[in-house]
Amino acid sequence: MVKRSPIQSQLTFKSIVLDKDNWSRYQSVYADRVTAHQITEVEKMLNCGNSKNGFASYICLKCGATARVCFSCKSRVCSSCGKVHADEWAQQLASRMINVTHRHVTFTMPAELWPLLEAHSDWRKELFGAANRTLKKVIKTKPGIVMVLHPYGKDLKANFHLHVLVTEGGMNAVGEWEEQQFLNYKTLRKVWQYELLTGLRSVMPSTQSLKKLVDRMFRQYDNGFYVHAKPRVTDGQGIARYIGRYIRHPAIANTRIVAYDGERVTFYYKDGDGVRQERTLPVLEFIHGVVRHIPPKQFKMVRYFGLYAPRKAEKACAFMEKIGKMLGRVIRKLSWRSRIQRDFHRDPLKCPRCGEPDMALYSLTVPWRGRMKTVGGMEWLFERGSLVEIPDESDTNDAPPPKSLVMQMKQLTLGL
Repeated sequence: MVKRSPIQSQLTFKSIVLDKDNWSRYQSVYADRVTAHQITEVEKMLNCGNSKNGFASYICLKCGATARVCFSCKSRVCSSCGKVHADEWAQQLASRMINVTHRHVTFTMPAELWPLLEAHSDWRKELFGAANRTLKKVIKTKPGIVMVLHPYGKDLKANFHLHVLVTEGGMNAVGEWEEQQFLNYKTLRKVWQYELLTGLRSVMPSTQSLKKLVDRMFRQYDNGFYVHAKPRVTDGQGIARYIGRYIRHPAIANTRIVAYDGERVTFYYKDGDGVRQERTLPVLEFIHGVVRHIPPKQFKMVRYFGLYAPRKAEKACAFMEKIGKMLGRVIRKLSWRSRIQRDFHRDPLKCPRCGEPDMALYSLTVPWRGRMKTVGGMEWLFERGSLVEIPDESDTNDAPPPKSLVMQMKQLTLGL
């Protein structure tokens, strides 16, 4: 029986990986099933917030107190860094969305195809092309499309599917906006099945086993592959945040880990009916359940098509503004300070000693050629006018002040 952790706030994926020799044992046991890139991403996460990765030093201009802010890791498996990336992406998407109703479409596929896509990461791009061709056939105009690949299920098993945000309608051949609220689900499923299987068949080796698999997928699923396309969304920023949850975040949130006894991990998830389920795994299997879903380096998990395609964005925006369908949102990108204030309800630049609200950036320390190098310091404070130089008051001569000056910061001498 797995013992419940009395302090869930201390139970994280990072703490489990770091416990005992879990990480070294994992790399040994799963050596043939984990890539060098995945190991690198995990090790970046393990050092997130570590001064060895570099840090910024801040100083209070009132009392001279200093504070160190370590750099984040930006790893694909880091919960905090992943949230920052997802939030920024959602904001950027919201700023460019067309002011029309969108449909959230989920494209799924049979479980028999999941192992193939997990083993052959280069085949995954065929999912985007197949979904784009499907929508082009079902929506007769040119819509705006955003696609996000989601490679796992809530239970940490492989479960490849696409979340797609598509406009209800699009630009017709004569350059006018044409609404299309109705989507034929029967057609959508059949076309998706055809486009996906033919796309995969074009990149698969010509082996008998794979040919038989594709043929069986056509025969066995005579109604096509399941597509869910019911939610209609009018709040662009809301749906952007919703889909943003699938971008660059680990396969499990720390809040879903409920127990760890040193050998097994228990986590919960909600099934398709919204019922809470719990699953317990050996610790190394649990770690692999997260690590295996780190995408390959440089693989784009988000793709844009139609009116949202980058090469057509400027022309599309001009057209939509002309007909009054651009929202023209102005999105203010949050600084790291603002994000910490929002998410953790504390100000990282408030002086811990005197409470002064704005500590000044003093220096940056970064890894450089195998050692740590610091840039900035007093020179930065002088350049910004935070530090002022005044002659020593004991010098009453009319001669120019000597080079050694008494440095004061806002009229207070600091022992730096």
